[in-house]
Amino acid sequence: MCLFSMKIFKDCIYIKDANLKDYCTFKIGGQAKHLYTTYTNTALLEVCNYCNVHNIKYKIIGNGSNLLFDDKGYNGAIIVNRSKKLRFVDNFVYADGGTNIGEIIQKSTQRNLSGFEYFAGIPSSVAGGIINSLGAFDKQISDLVEYVICYKKNNLKKRIILKKVDCHFEYRNSLFKHEDYVITRVKFKLTRDDKTKIFERMKSCLNKKISTQPVDNHSAGSVFKRSTLIPAKIIDELGLKGKNIGDAQISVKHAGFIINNANARSKDVQQLIDYINDCVYRQFKQKFDLEIEYIPY
Repeated sequence: MCLFSMKIFKDCIYIKDANLKDYCTFKIGGQAKHLYTTYTNTALLEVCNYCNVHNIKYKIIGNGSNLLFDDKGYNGAIIVNRSKKLRFVDNFVYADGGTNIGEIIQKSTQRNLSGFEYFAGIPSSVAGGIINSLGAFDKQISDLVEYVICYKKNNLKKRIILKKVDCHFEYRNSLFKHEDYVITRVKFKLTRDDKTKIFERMKSCLNKKISTQPVDNHSAGSVFKRSTLIPAKIIDELGLKGKNIGDAQISVKHAGFIINNANARSKDVQQLIDYINDCVYRQFKQKFDLEIEYIPY
């Protein structure tokens, strides 16, 4: 029997040598030595604990919408969090970390609750949105947070409740990007509004995204963070739209995106990122910081 087995844990599925292209929106990456998909928070914590006990490195992911996996794969366990329990109480929503943002948009709109509609079309899970301090159209997911329930990876027995102020939310940054936590549930506070108005805002945000971003191509979203320089604007002005290395290409629709045209490798993307930053540095004496996360072997 292999090291991990479906028989070991309840509410999860195990795959050996899983193709990571199937678990990220970039459709890039080699094989994960082990891959679990967990469907409850209990299963998520049990698998994490098993990895700790057996000294197996692991990475928890959601929808993989801002990840770049290595061509070699991942020499450990990828844990895909699919715990999606949702509970509405008055204008509050309690959402498991594996819940899709799109599902919250749909169900909160049905209940005349506003706040998530600005994130329409973003393929993120709740935990991913919290870790990366998700934002769109000048709205931030952190604005809606009441508290985050989580566990330290080195102490999975102790349940921690962090209020918004304790999460250190900043632009595309949070406490969770720098310290090892397992996020299991988040409490959000929404605002009551007319269902029609919420739907119209959602539709407007989605249409703008579709018209300005390469949603029909495989990508990991915006590659670079904004700073004193706006990446898409600068890359466009430098005439780099359409530049490619292998099958990795700077989108001609939105210069802040790198797309996978067919069979791009992580090496192609990394070389294209380096090329962009070299061009930017020659012109502005500074480089862009990455918004996407590279997951090494």
